[in-house]
Amino acid sequence: MQRAVGIIAEYNPFHNGHAYQLKQAKALSSLPFAIAVMSGAFVQRGECAAFDKFTRAKWALQNGADLVLELPAAFAVCNAERFARGGIGTLAGTGLVDAIAFGAEDASLPLLRKMAFAEESEAFRTCLAQFLGQGLSYPAARARALAEALDGAKAAMPNNILGAEYVKALAAFAPHISPIPVKRIGAAHDSADVQAGFSSASAIRTAAKEKDVSFIPATVPADVSSDILRLLEADLAPASLDGLSDAVVYALRRMEKDALAALPDVAEGLENPLYEKARSETELNTFLAAVKTKRYTLARLRRTVSHALLGFDKTFFAVHSAPCYLRVLGVRRTALPLLSAMQREASLPIVTDHKSYLALDKNARALFEKDLFAAELQAMAFPAPQKAKSEFSRPLLIV
Repeated sequence: MQRAVGIIAEYNPFHNGHAYQLKQAKALSSLPFAIAVMSGAFVQRGECAAFDKFTRAKWALQNGADLVLELPAAFAVCNAERFARGGIGTLAGTGLVDAIAFGAEDASLPLLRKMAFAEESEAFRTCLAQFLGQGLSYPAARARALAEALDGAKAAMPNNILGAEYVKALAAFAPHISPIPVKRIGAAHDSADVQAGFSSASAIRTAAKEKDVSFIPATVPADVSSDILRLLEADLAPASLDGLSDAVVYALRRMEKDALAALPDVAEGLENPLYEKARSETELNTFLAAVKTKRYTLARLRRTVSHALLGFDKTFFAVHSAPCYLRVLGVRRTALPLLSAMQREASLPIVTDHKSYLALDKNARALFEKDLFAAELQAMAFPAPQKAKSEFSRPLLIV
């Protein structure tokens, strides 16, 4: 039987660190195939993905992944806990994954396990309440509380925190899958530095936005570099939520306070400044600046406005608490037997074309239609806005 190691990623864009991680994932797991679950048109920080999902899937397949599945938008544009649950649920649903590999600043499984369950301790809860009382945002307070509870600053590092969520989700939903942390090398998460050819995706996106083509070739595989340069020349990248500024303001203004309060990340009266500033501001970035406080991070606020734009609320998230299909974005030609094995072993329905989409039940189709809508919105967010195209008009991506 074909077996695989799983990876949860955004590849926004795919860079040298991702290629390293895929190589290490196969080596450390001793598994011949890698299945990547990748965010689609929108990503966790509440932004449009800078590049379209089929291009990003192709990059992954050309540089070490064997099969790429889409993480539904209802899990991709979420906090770390729901993001992790969606990725783990998708990988478990394939019936083929024996291990999951993920990057971490400290590749110590004992540390990540302590982090995963530290929140159940009284020490953590006390520290969290203390830091929230000081006006810190929840992510910042949580990171500080973890560091205090575990007596170490490493717990506050972003990839460690996400890795701990993977460990927690595996314990709850897929205990048969082994976690494999991979030591992150090169530039730190969101760093602007380049170290020995390794850069953060954030720095590459900034270079793409500024069309700094001298920066990009040293940080990504050659095929990715040529594609990025071509897309930049044609104004087909990078997509940005800024390009949907009018649509975001419209989406917020059409919502009453009770509807704003029902958005997934909204609590503690956040609906009030959302309602007021959506009417006093006319542009996305000035709106975000007006609402942002120490308590509410830009990432959280961007997720909130993306939820409003995509039509997500707390009820939708509660109904769709786990992935309910496997959307295949692409497969490596040499791994076609892996796709065949997944068709036999998967516990979730597989979508590769319009016919298999139509075969989904009502609940799954409601979730899938959000992915289709997210892609249509992203098409408007490129420097040269694009027409909305049917995803099923293209054949299955085989590299």
